[in-house]
Amino acid sequence: MEPVDYSRRMSIQEKGDMLWRAFPDRLEYYAPDGALRGVVPYDKVKSVRLAFAPGRTQRSRFLMQLSGARSQVTVSNMHFKGFGNFEDRWDTFEPLVRAVVAGVNKANPAAQFRAGEKPALYYLMLAFVAASFGLLGTVILALPLVPGNVTLSVVVKAAIILFSLPLLFSWLVNARPRRFDPVDGLDAVLAAR
Repeated sequence: MEPVDYSRRMSIQEKGDMLWRAFPDRLEYYAPDGALRGVVPYDKVKSVRLAFAPGRTQRSRFLMQLSGARSQVTVSNMHFKGFGNFEDRWDTFEPLVRAVVAGVNKANPAAQFRAGEKPALYYLMLAFVAASFGLLGTVILALPLVPGNVTLSVVVKAAIILFSLPLLFSWLVNARPRRFDPVDGLDAVLAAR
């Protein structure tokens, strides 16, 4: 099997693209000057976490986090091009994710495969979203009705609430912490993007 390559620049602090190379038994990453920076043997990986984690300037960010007994490596599909300017390199990132998940599954069947946010963060964010949504609903419902046009006021308020619900439910489903089968469940996790 040929190695799978993926390159990206994480931030302005890096002078060039780092190269990530997935082999059947390990993941290697190289500095922009070509020097080997680290090796992650798949048999040492205790857990793999995949998460769709959009940010303000990185709306399609997807993370792969590999955790061992004493270390952790996180790789994203977003490439830094300039301040507030990121390029989505999903086309080359996805094959890397698939190769790493398959390699870890083969080398360490006891590894855990998780998707979504970390549980503590998810439930904290869920509480914040629920409180924010409740406050938004209260404000919208407390707004006065337009005199002479009650129907329009009710329709506008209902539309705002109904527009927000699919966004909330989408986040609830895609960010929920869960385990996945590295063979049969990987496609569903990657589709959350």
